[in-house]
Amino acid sequence: MIPHMANFLIKKITLPKQTILDPFCGSGSVVIQSVVEGRNAIGVDMNPLAVLFSKAKVTPLEIEKLETQLNQLLSEFYSCNDPFEYTFPNADYWFTPATLRKLGTIKTVLDKNSDNFDEEYFIFWKALFVSIVRYCSRADIRGPKPFISKRAHTIRKGKHFDPFKTFLTQSRIWITWEAEYLAKLKKQRKISQFKILQGDSRNLSHILRDDKIDAIVTSPPYLNAQDYYRSSKLQLFFLNELSSSEMRSFSREIIGSDRLVQSQFNNNSKLPYPIAEDFRLKLLDLNKQKSVVYYKYFLDMSKVIKESNNLLESGSYFSIVIGDNKISNLEIPTHKIINEISEHEGFQLVSIYSDKIRDRRLPIIRNGHSGIMKTENLLIFQKN
Repeated sequence: MIPHMANFLIKKITLPKQTILDPFCGSGSVVIQSVVEGRNAIGVDMNPLAVLFSKAKVTPLEIEKLETQLNQLLSEFYSCNDPFEYTFPNADYWFTPATLRKLGTIKTVLDKNSDNFDEEYFIFWKALFVSIVRYCSRADIRGPKPFISKRAHTIRKGKHFDPFKTFLTQSRIWITWEAEYLAKLKKQRKISQFKILQGDSRNLSHILRDDKIDAIVTSPPYLNAQDYYRSSKLQLFFLNELSSSEMRSFSREIIGSDRLVQSQFNNNSKLPYPIAEDFRLKLLDLNKQKSVVYYKYFLDMSKVIKESNNLLESGSYFSIVIGDNKISNLEIPTHKIINEISEHEGFQLVSIYSDKIRDRRLPIIRNGHSGIMKTENLLIFQKN
C-alpha cells in the first residue's frame, strides 16, 4: 500500500479516534498513516516478516536511546567471537563466507541483548538486521524476488559487502525516519492506540473477537503477480524462527500463492460468482494448473471479505486497493471480481478511483512475469 493511497482512503471513510483494520498490513503503511492521522489501528498479517517490520515502524521510540544502543551494538559486533552459524539451503550461493560470518555475529549480539533492551527497541534492531540481508547478498537488489542477474553477477562478483557497515548506514536512515515519524505524531494531542497481530485473515472474526472495527483499509496480495514467499525467504532464513517444513507450509498457505500441492488440484470446483466463474473456465482451457491457483485465490478472498463484513457494523466502510493482471496472457478483471464477491457478501460499491503506477522500484524487464500492472483500483464499499 503506497502511503498516499492509504492516507486518501483513511481521510475519505473514517473520522479521528475511529479504529481502522488492515487485514493484509504488510510493512505497515495503513497502520502508520492511521496513527499519524489520529485514528486507532490494527494490522494483521500472516507473514512474520511483515509483522516484524510493521511493529518496528509504527512504534514511537526515543532517538537518544536508539543512538546509545547503536553505539553499544557496533562495539559488541567487533568484539564478538562466537557468531551464529547459518546453515540454510544454498547459503553459500547467496553470500560469501565472510558475509555469513558477520551476519551471524549480528544475530548473536542481538540475541544476547534481547533481555537487555526493552521489547520495542529489540524489535526495531531485529527488523533493521533482516532488512540489510538483501543488501549484503549476491542477489540483484532492484526487484522484490532474490535472484542473481547478469548485472548483479558482474557488479558484485568477488565483492564482500560488509554487514557491519551496512548495518550502520541503514541505522542512520532508520533513525532519521523515526525522528520524522515522531515529528508527525507531535501534531496529535494523544498518540493513537495500535497493535500488530500475526494471523490468517481468513479467520478475522476469531482473531479480533474482542475488538470493535469502524472501517477496513487494505491492499491484498495480488493474484499470481508476486511470489510473497520467495520475496522474503532470505530474510525469513535469517530470522531463524521457522523450520524448513514450516517455511514450505507457509509458502503454500499464503493467499495468492501458486505453490499448490497436487492434492489441491481440482478442475471441477466452481466459483459461485458469475464473472469469476466465467474467467475460471476461460483459464481452464489455457492452463489447468493456473486455473486452480485462480480458483483458490478468489475463494480465499471471499472468505476474507465475508469475515470483514462480520466485523463491521451496518453503514461502515470497507476499502480495498487492487490491480488487474494477466495469467497465461488472459486479462483478469480482478477489481470487477472483487466487486462481485463484495456485493455478494453484503457490501455495496459506493466509489471507485484509479491510480497510475508510476514507480515500484522494479527492473523494467522481468522475464517470465505474468504482466506489469499499469494502474491500481481503489474500491470503497459500504456495508448494507
